[in-house]
Amino acid sequence: MTQQTTDYGALLRDALTASTRTDNVLPLLVDGLLVLAIGACTLGICAPAMLRGYTAMCLRVARGETVSVGESFRGFEHFGSTLLTGLLVVAVAIVLSVLPLIGTGAGLVLGTWVWCVHVDRPDLGPVETFKASLAIVRDHLVDTLVLWLVTAGLGALLTVTVVGPVLAFAYGTVLTALLYRRWSF
Repeated sequence: MTQQTTDYGALLRDALTASTRTDNVLPLLVDGLLVLAIGACTLGICAPAMLRGYTAMCLRVARGETVSVGESFRGFEHFGSTLLTGLLVVAVAIVLSVLPLIGTGAGLVLGTWVWCVHVDRPDLGPVETFKASLAIVRDHLVDTLVLWLVTAGLGALLTVTVVGPVLAFAYGTVLTALLYRRWSF
């Protein structure tokens, strides 16, 4: 696959426009808070299902559709497969954590596209979903790294505010969905 040049300025503007569209602001923020809170309160057990549901919301936002509060709970319709997929991503991150400095981060980067693939291709099992994410990372490594840097930078900048982590999560997930949709998978 040929790597296309990404106009990051336009991508960041598009993500901001999509994220702040009047109809979508409240659902993205409320569900973003729900994903983070429920994931933390259940010690991560419900996080994969919530992440899948939230990613589905963000993919709809990337298509210009309107979303509503509570859509992230739809990820529970696929609870078993999302839990196994989430455990696989965590296992890869743990195994790679033996590599000094980059291990865990590398594992998480490799799983960047897992939830987008899981939403688009629910017929795939956890291993196939992870392999598809690996292929996307391989084909779009620079874009994947820029996505992580932007999201992490925004998170670090906004972490001093009460709603900062939710804003960074919402924006980062919409940005992920926009990139994924541009590649037409």
